[in-house]
Amino acid sequence: MLILELAVQAVRGFSPAARVALKTGYLGLKCPAELPAPLAGLFMSLCYPDGRGGDSAFLAPGAKAGRAGFSIQANDQNVYRLLRDLGGAGALHKLNKQTSAYDLLSQDSAEMAQVLRATVGLPPRTTFEQLFTFSATQAPTKRPKQPKPPLGAPASKTKQKLHSAFDQYGDMSGTLDDATGRIAQLQEELTAAREAADIQFKMDGVQGEVFKYELKLKGYEELRAKLEASRAELATAPTPENLGLPPDIVERVRRSSEDKKKHQEALRKLNDERESASITDSAIAVPPIYKDQRFVGAVAGGVGLLLITGIFLDGGARYLALLALVAFSFAALLALRYIEDLQHASREGAKAGVFDTREKKLKAEYQGGIDLVQLALDKVEAATADEFYATMARGDELRPAMAELELTWADYESDPETVQWPALILQLKNEQENLNQQLLDLSGGYVRDSREIEREIAKLKESLEPPEEPTQEFKAIQTGPAETFDDPTPGVMALASDLFSSDVPTLWALMRDRTVQYLTALTDRRYHGLDVDKDGNAVVQAPGRSIPAGELPGRDLDLMYVALRLTLIEKYSAQNKVPVIIEDAFEGLIEGPKLTLLGRMLKHLGTLTQVLHVSGRPRNIAAADSTLIV
Repeated sequence: MLILELAVQAVRGFSPAARVALKTGYLGLKCPAELPAPLAGLFMSLCYPDGRGGDSAFLAPGAKAGRAGFSIQANDQNVYRLLRDLGGAGALHKLNKQTSAYDLLSQDSAEMAQVLRATVGLPPRTTFEQLFTFSATQAPTKRPKQPKPPLGAPASKTKQKLHSAFDQYGDMSGTLDDATGRIAQLQEELTAAREAADIQFKMDGVQGEVFKYELKLKGYEELRAKLEASRAELATAPTPENLGLPPDIVERVRRSSEDKKKHQEALRKLNDERESASITDSAIAVPPIYKDQRFVGAVAGGVGLLLITGIFLDGGARYLALLALVAFSFAALLALRYIEDLQHASREGAKAGVFDTREKKLKAEYQGGIDLVQLALDKVEAATADEFYATMARGDELRPAMAELELTWADYESDPETVQWPALILQLKNEQENLNQQLLDLSGGYVRDSREIEREIAKLKESLEPPEEPTQEFKAIQTGPAETFDDPTPGVMALASDLFSSDVPTLWALMRDRTVQYLTALTDRRYHGLDVDKDGNAVVQAPGRSIPAGELPGRDLDLMYVALRLTLIEKYSAQNKVPVIIEDAFEGLIEGPKLTLLGRMLKHLGTLTQVLHVSGRPRNIAAADSTLIV
């Protein structure tokens, strides 16, 4: 699993409002103050909620309300978003890959924790806290070992201290009275704590209701925005009507290639008919009759004979004028021939005109269709017919989605509760504010957990009981000075054994060489070996001697602890990804050149899993792959 995003508002240690996208690798998170922000505690409070508003401890000073959230990529590659109002309600969402929106999974703290464990891949809280987070308080030197009571001790430390003082000084009525008075004070505090717990429980319920109605109202507003956007998009979608084109323009574009083939076939058939009718493209030219020399000669000869015979001949000789009839007849025949040629040319021209008219009509009809198709393509700015189809089909694609939105909107509008949501939210927020004020009125707003108070009361009551007499067969034995620090290895190895589903010897065989490498590098080769027995107890090998881990100098014990933790993370990250959170745990422990060495170690871990190093000092995160402001 990986943390994809961090969002905080009014959270202690962070900027007033921050939202950063996270990625894999070694990331440095720069805080506004030198002290590191409590990222590990915040993450655990959200992922392992106690259901009692304990995360309110992360509120920024002076802030009345705060919010935090994480987006997490699970081992199955699904993305989950975890949001919580600090001290209030929380919710777990899952990203819907089809709608790119987050669907609500649960608002119940126990159910949310179960989903994060079973589905997302979070280890148990103790395992995550002790193995995958680093903080200054985790170092063995920060947890001094309490000396064990000698064998056969008669009573607990508290009772022993109180009664030994009674035996030494005789009258301890004042001490007993103080304890009794303290018990009375604690009883009053317990009453207030239980009252605060009841108020907090009510406030959690109210905050859950506020969150629920805010989600509904947000969904309502988002639906309205989507519906308006869908209507606007559908209104602007191209149609034949709003483009000023014929209703069948899509069909015309679709059959334009077929129309071209039909046009070419019609022209071919027309040319075949023209050829079969012996019609040529050139028109038949008939020369004028007056250009025919035979006609002119015949007319002139006939006129000349008439003139000559009429002027120069008398009597019977004038009958020679009848010869002019022959000339005139020949001229008439030529004139008739000319008329026939004119008629023939006229008939042929008429036939050619019919074919020309048909051809022009075919071309005009085809060109009109082509121009209309091109106009349609130009109006939708389409280069091809496929682009035109896609553009014109946009409206048909939008209508089903808009119809579904319309149905959902109608359901919202028909529900009488819809108009009451804003008033309900305001009413619940007022109730929440009243409950919050009641909490503030109880001891200034801070009340300890009732179980902690009950434990303190029980201890005080136990201290007031008379001491038990030690049995004669056991006596206190002086054992010398107590160890300063506990060996942290047994606890770490026990958690690691559960995590790896392995026993300690098998797991240590896997870890030994790498742990020794880390230890040797961090301690400047002061130690060259490390052994862990079946119970998890560690023995460090130094030149010429073996040292139990608990007897190491404080700093060396801390460095051995760091080497052990780094090895566990490295080995586990080769199988599963769990984010590692560091809150400047090495300040004062590793300095100078070793800080650079540690940076390289963390950078190596960043190649295996996600390492988030929170710091207010830039030099501590100088080796990070990238630095983000939180």
